[in-house]
Amino acid sequence: MLGEVLDAFHSLRLRSFVNCTLDAAGHSAAIVDAHPELELFVGMDMDSSIHDQARTRIEKLLAMDSRGSKLKAYTHVRNFKYIKSVLGGVDENLLDFGVNDILMDLGISSMQVDDSTRRFSVQGDGPLDMHMNPQDIRQCEFFTPAVK
Repeated sequence: MLGEVLDAFHSLRLRSFVNCTLDAAGHSAAIVDAHPELELFVGMDMDSSIHDQARTRIEKLLAMDSRGSKLKAYTHVRNFKYIKSVLGGVDENLLDFGVNDILMDLGISSMQVDDSTRRFSVQGDGPLDMHMNPQDIRQCEFFTPAVK
């Protein structure tokens, strides 16, 4: 889907960009790379287990970036339903003026399905709880699929 995302943003001039489903930051890194005019990047994802990997990828990209200190990047472990508070925390002006574009890749990641310890897949034996953020396991009922 990366090609389609890059095509969708290709003709746009982005000063500010928000990825509400950051995941491992692959789409974000490609957008940042493709838009040298970008000044503000905000990445959000509720999956805390992948956040360090995403942050590291964005930090490496910033270190190699020829824009110098022009690009500011922020990553947050938050559900996109909190986008307003996240943007307000980055810069209160964003609440008045908004951002140029937002990406939301709504679905599940292969990283969540392929890793049985994430409890997200019925492809193997083990408990199933379907939480994007493995630390956000509250009072839910777990069940183990009966696979024979």
